[in-house]
Amino acid sequence: MILTVTVNPALDKNYDVPGFALQGIHRVHSMSTVPAGKGLNVSRVLHNLGVATIATGFVGGFTGRQIEDGLDHLQVEHNFVRIRAESRSNCLIVDHNQDVHCEIKEPGPSIPRNAWKRLEKKIVELAPKCSWVVFAGSPPPDTQASIYVPLIRSVQALGIKVALDTRAPWLKEGIKAKPDLIKPNWEEFQELVGPCYSTVQGLGKARELVEQGLGTVVVSMGAKGAFAVNREGSYLVQELPPIKVISPIGSGDALVAGLLSKLEDDAPFDNAFRFGLAVACSNAAHFGAGIFDPVQVKSLEQEVTVDQVLK
Repeated sequence: MILTVTVNPALDKNYDVPGFALQGIHRVHSMSTVPAGKGLNVSRVLHNLGVATIATGFVGGFTGRQIEDGLDHLQVEHNFVRIRAESRSNCLIVDHNQDVHCEIKEPGPSIPRNAWKRLEKKIVELAPKCSWVVFAGSPPPDTQASIYVPLIRSVQALGIKVALDTRAPWLKEGIKAKPDLIKPNWEEFQELVGPCYSTVQGLGKARELVEQGLGTVVVSMGAKGAFAVNREGSYLVQELPPIKVISPIGSGDALVAGLLSKLEDDAPFDNAFRFGLAVACSNAAHFGAGIFDPVQVKSLEQEVTVDQVLK
């Protein structure tokens, strides 16, 4: 089983709006509502891949109940810490005819100090039956940068592997706990290590992080591919299969879920990396985070080439 921790989950409302503009009244062609936030996206993808998963984090208010109800409807197991403040909602508007892709994200509620203690206790209770714990997403803006460090160390003390997928100060501080895997995108990676002017330079910076104690560094670069570095070697995907991109939201989460689903089965890293990227590509070809087509994934997997790079 894989436990996901989302400290700032959201109810994502996705709207397909033909002729969208900044003014006027617009009629929605179609819409969907889904419980989201990076960790919940990972859990939904894992569940659809047939991997046992349980989601935790904070939920509050009416929106928090909607998030829980949505997970129940999707049959994704969850066990949250409840707070009084209202969980956030996000809005995605797309207009395929004009190639419009607009995201509106709420910051999320402040988390009381005692709630963090309750979350740590909850994680310690749930983690022993899991092989991985995934900490994913950015906390509310007023959250201290080091917040993930004690949570990660609590899991490591149980001998369980940890993946961290966050950004900015939370990533910079979080890696001090030396998680087994991090998955920034190209922009987030450069926020962490400084400007990189080539993939080769990026590989070198990732190698330095591994030498400092991180397990695996995976960096996604959108249509330009991805690379990964761990103690066994370096892996580079220079291009992804051509697809019609509908929405890239959630593709990084799909990559994490696909990768871990194969590592759960003790697959070689390059095979797991290939599968994760295939799931991510299929996600980008669909409207909504964490949505993919298993048949398409199988086809895309054959088109992803993972090259091993000499150190």
